[in-house]
Amino acid sequence: MTTTSNVSSTSSSGTGVMSTSSASFGDNPFLKLLTEQLKNQTPLEPVDNESFMNQMASYTSMQEQRDLNSNMLKLLDYQGVLARAQGLSQGSALLGKEVTFATEGGKTSSGTVDSIYVAESGDVRLKLTDGKEVDLRSVLGITQATA
Repeated sequence: MTTTSNVSSTSSSGTGVMSTSSASFGDNPFLKLLTEQLKNQTPLEPVDNESFMNQMASYTSMQEQRDLNSNMLKLLDYQGVLARAQGLSQGSALLGKEVTFATEGGKTSSGTVDSIYVAESGDVRLKLTDGKEVDLRSVLGITQATA
């Protein structure tokens, strides 16, 4: 006769197996499941070593993948910060300069750069003295502003 016990799959912090509030899969659900499996196995039919080793290898692989994903997210965040800083640095050279830029209709227009900022989308934008906002990528030419 095999008995099973109920293993809670959610926790108050949202790190459970079935939790939708968090996209991470923590160590605890796997270890709880493994512990329950070992506690409830029958002495006449124990888990064979190969199966147990496969489970441990899967656990190790999952843990390494999670660490790799975490490091990749940190790297991407750092690259985003560097890209914004580089864009602001390039844009700061345009302060007080007159820029010619492509408009949405395919025509060109010009104006003097008053300030530079990073938009919520991550794009570097120029604010001109006449109030227009221009994406740095749409700049076609740069000249010294006339006094």
